[in-house]
Amino acid sequence: MTRCDLRLKAVDKRSCRDLCPRPYYGAPDHIYGDTVSDVISLVEAQEIVIGGCQKLEPVLADCQQMAGRVVAQDVVATEFIPPFANSAVDGFAVRAQDVKTAGVELEVLGVIGAGHIANYAIGAGQAARIMTGAPVPQGADAIVMIEDATVISETRVRCNKPAQIGDAIREIGEDVKTGDVVFAAGSVINPAGVGVLAAINARQVLTYPRLRVAMLSTGDELVINGGELKPGQIRESNLTMLATMINATDCEVINLGIIDDDEAKLEKTLREVATRCDAIVTSGGVG
Repeated sequence: MTRCDLRLKAVDKRSCRDLCPRPYYGAPDHIYGDTVSDVISLVEAQEIVIGGCQKLEPVLADCQQMAGRVVAQDVVATEFIPPFANSAVDGFAVRAQDVKTAGVELEVLGVIGAGHIANYAIGAGQAARIMTGAPVPQGADAIVMIEDATVISETRVRCNKPAQIGDAIREIGEDVKTGDVVFAAGSVINPAGVGVLAAINARQVLTYPRLRVAMLSTGDELVINGGELKPGQIRESNLTMLATMINATDCEVINLGIIDDDEAKLEKTLREVATRCDAIVTSGGVG
């Protein structure tokens, strides 16, 4: 169902010639024809390959290892984000009813930093200097941004704009509530998603194992050492492209390089690698 379900191991005890009596072993008869017009489409080829895949059993992975990986079951939040009402800006925690008009001056009781809780409540005519992320003190129901205030002294502030209930306050559970499905099964986790997993304390996530994908090219004419080309030789490029594409899907690439046009050597290589890889990608005349 996803790329993480791909698992192809097509080599058994028969020879490569027995395994591949036609260009594609196991493909339906209708794909073989006598003319170019009988060649199957890319979509048909993909359906044939995917149809032979086996689903891998999910495993638990640390959330820090989840970037680029697929979630195997819904990730449900067990905590609120944010876990408490906090200030979205640097400013002053106030009572909105005290700041109905611009120019109101208030008494500043103290400073509340992130990670600290005020040991006092905000009463009539009072305020508290507050930093972004700090818990909103009891009695306050709005935040006046620092840009909209004038500090008169350490204990006095003038509010230059009216305040309304809820201004610049992030309420408890505003982003995520307990029981929310944060990531549905099948979701691919990006780096930002890893941060979300950490924020909801999803330290272990059920995911699919990283696939081990072997890749090789065949052809006596291929050159990979960057040296001078001999007559009839060309530079290998498919493996470079395929390795980049496979790496982008968070698979582990095992690059076997170039295999000579030697059936016995190719058979030996395929047999050996099939025992330790989930998929084998070949490029060249391997039929």
